[in-house]
Parts: sequence; structure tokens; C-alpha cells
Amino acid sequence: MKSFLKSTLPVNLVFVLLSLFFSILSANAQAPQEEQRVYIKVEIFGLACPYCAYGMEQDLLQLAGVDKVDIQLKEGLAYLSTPVEQKPGKKEIAKVVEDGGFTVGKIEYSDKPFE
Repeated sequence: MKSFLKSTLPVNLVFVLLSLFFSILSANAQAPQEEQRVYIKVEIFGLACPYCAYGMEQDLLQLAGVDKVDIQLKEGLAYLSTPVEQKPGKKEIAKVVEDGGFTVGKIEYSDKPFE
């Protein structure tokens, strides 16, 4: 019996190690890839009330790729987030702001969220 265990031990060990390797490989293949994002800060002049801010938020969400908008009413700033490959241009953003009846100021892009 001991000789049988000694002779099958290397085969069993190889089988276990291969199984472990392929399970780790499979788990990594199924893990979602983190999407690269671009963060945009838009200065908006003329935002006076929460209703205006809400309307501007809804308008900015209509830009292709924009899936997150945070309006800071008191500061007159809008923070947008979008995948890098769908980054809206400054002219597109300015048009949305101006069509909403506001004046656009500085527009900044970053690969990290603004503080």
C-alpha cells in the first residue's frame, strides 16, 4: 500500500497543481476589466436654484457616454464622468450648457476624479 501511495503521489500532486492553475486562470479571465474613465469639471454661470441644477444635470446626462453628473450649485460647478473612448468635446459640453440658458466657463479634463 505504501508503494502504491508513493508511486501515485507525484501524479496526484501534478493534477492538483494543474487544477489550481487553471481555476486561477479562469477566474482572472472572467474578472471584469476596469474601464478607463475621464473626469470633467465644468464651470457654469447662472445656476441659481435646485430646479435649474436638476435640469442642467439631466441635459448633461444626454451627452454620449456621460453616465454620472454631480452639480455643485453654490460653487457653480458640474462634475461629469465618462469612459475615455466616449469623452465629449468642449464644444459639445458648452452647447448643452448654453442651450440650457447658462454661460459656460472653464472646462477641465482629468484622468482622476476632482477633489
